[in-house]
Amino acid sequence: MSNSTNLAEILAHLGDGVTVFDNERQIAFANDKASEILSHTDERFYSLTTGAFRDRIPRRFEHFHAAMNRWFEHQTYPNADGGMTILSRDITSRHRIEEALRASEDRFRKLIESNIIGIVVADTERVTEANDVFLKIVGYTREELARKQLRRQGLTPSEYEELDAKARRELETTGVCAPYEKELIRKDGRRVAILTGGVLIRKDPPEILGLVLDLSERKRNEQRVRHIVEAGKILATSLECDKTFAELAEYIVSTSAVCCAVFVKEEERVRRVATAYAPQAGAAEPKFNIESVLATGKSELTYVPTSTVVVPILAHDQPVGALAVMGRYLGSYSSDDLRFFEALGRRMGLALENSRLYHEAQRANRLKDEFVALVSHELRTPLTPILGGVYMLRTEAHDDQMFERALDLIERNAKTQVRIVNDLLDVSRIMSGKLRLNMEPVDLADVIHAAVETVRPASNAKDIQIDLDLKSTGAMISGDADRLQQVVWNLLANAVKFTPNGGRVLIELEDLDGSVEVRVSDNGIGIDADFLPFVFDRFRQANTSRNRPHGGLGLGLAIVRHLVESHGGTVHAQSSGDEQGSTFIVRLPTRVAARTARQ
Repeated sequence: MSNSTNLAEILAHLGDGVTVFDNERQIAFANDKASEILSHTDERFYSLTTGAFRDRIPRRFEHFHAAMNRWFEHQTYPNADGGMTILSRDITSRHRIEEALRASEDRFRKLIESNIIGIVVADTERVTEANDVFLKIVGYTREELARKQLRRQGLTPSEYEELDAKARRELETTGVCAPYEKELIRKDGRRVAILTGGVLIRKDPPEILGLVLDLSERKRNEQRVRHIVEAGKILATSLECDKTFAELAEYIVSTSAVCCAVFVKEEERVRRVATAYAPQAGAAEPKFNIESVLATGKSELTYVPTSTVVVPILAHDQPVGALAVMGRYLGSYSSDDLRFFEALGRRMGLALENSRLYHEAQRANRLKDEFVALVSHELRTPLTPILGGVYMLRTEAHDDQMFERALDLIERNAKTQVRIVNDLLDVSRIMSGKLRLNMEPVDLADVIHAAVETVRPASNAKDIQIDLDLKSTGAMISGDADRLQQVVWNLLANAVKFTPNGGRVLIELEDLDGSVEVRVSDNGIGIDADFLPFVFDRFRQANTSRNRPHGGLGLGLAIVRHLVESHGGTVHAQSSGDEQGSTFIVRLPTRVAARTARQ
């Protein structure tokens, strides 16, 4: 009896629950823990214990007692007398550890499957596990991973072996290694820059968990910035774009392409300014869609059959050329590369514009120097005979014939100087917008006759015949008679100047629908086709040398154009070329004149 009492006392204070049922399923004994458990039973626990009584076999089950907020492991044992004993052990701590482990594993699995960063598990020889991000970085498939084809030695370039060895020593010493940059060799042979770090998850045999961040895009962006800076330096070395564009094409080929070509629009044609090829490039000429890019001003990126980029070279937002590049392999260029080349195209456009402004400034300086020399020459030319006339008056005997000849010489050359000065003043007024017109009804026939009489002495001196064909004798327009006479006189004076002795000048006047047309034609030296577009420009002359056979400042025709346009008309020149003569056509509106006449 004493032994039974002691046993009951021991069982009562056990940390585990002990419950004994008799064959009537009544509680014969329950210690303190068992009593606590039985006071918080639920339907599932009752069902499981009832099943154990019925089956009469040992059974083990785990159950969460919600009222106690505890997990218990219950083991049932059938007794020889038909009853049953239940041993109950508190396993809450174990469950919580397991739940924490499951949560940790779940978080780790989510990290791996999130594909935010490359995760890899490797032993000393090969990669044993990896997520999709890492496989994409190195270009291998999961099947190749399963076949154990990702060997560490084949993935790492030889120049990084010392860096990897240092990381392994750090892992062996501390269990972790600090992140460091290196490159991996992809399956296709290309290299990819990464940032990697690792944790030693098992020592024997060694197993490492590594994190891999793809740095390719960051490296490419850094490289693009360096290329833009270097390209800017190349473009800034000279204002001769043919030279700098050739250097730039060579630089692009040396860094990121097998072929680079630069095209520039020049008037009505497109000129290839520069082309560069990489040593490994084939002999076949790549086909670039230059026409479409120049027409639309929009870039083009193609992936097949080769990776090519064609971007416009923009100046003032207008395409003035194109930069075309062919990549080293399929898929060489992305949309980010397209934006890089577009930025380069804008810099090239700025370089073209700077070059144009530089050459225009050079040309303006050259024209200014030529003009100063020309004005000096033209002003000095009539001064020489004027001084000669003065010398004659002072030194020769004062007879009437000599006196008239000296005065005529002085007067003629003084008038030449006056015309030169007047032309310069007219150009100054035109440029400052101060040239004024006295508008009144004007008979063009009278204007033409007056102009002919003005140039008659010069034409007679060269035995040049001036013919008139005035089909409209009442051609009234609204205009400034003096300025219109200046227009016709300038055209006639030019015709006489550039027509050889014994030549012919024809002036025609004809009524057209709503306008009147004056044509001045000659059979003189004509106008070269290259110079014809510039014939009405200020200070422009086909021959600017000081020993040219014909004088003048190159202002007359510029004044003609401004005066005609100020009257609402147009003027243009025609010539078949050297020694083919020329024709100047002035067209003026007549409707204003009709209104003036009615008033």
